[in-house]
Amino acid sequence: MKYLNPVLIGIFASTIASYLTFRVYSSSVKRTNYSMARLFLRREDTIKSLKVLIASLAMFTFGRVVSIFILLNMLEESAIYYIRVPIDVTVTILLTYSLVILYEVIKPRRV
Repeated sequence: MKYLNPVLIGIFASTIASYLTFRVYSSSVKRTNYSMARLFLRREDTIKSLKVLIASLAMFTFGRVVSIFILLNMLEESAIYYIRVPIDVTVTILLTYSLVILYEVIKPRRV
């Protein structure tokens, strides 16, 4: 369990999120009209992806509020390990999940 800590999970999830961000970007730039059409055709999946993204952004904001409380000495610095790190890992996992859904929506299909 020593090697499976939240920081390593965060690094792994961040790497996957970066890769998926690149894939979504490259797919949407190559075929813009196709990608836009797919977003509207698979509306339920697009809305699901955006809801997960909004939840991720809300949790990210909460993590920054915790950081401000730490800077103002309203919370101890140990709150970074017990509150901030789990929030950041959760945000990264939610972002990755949102990008997976979005990539599945806009990726080119072979006919």
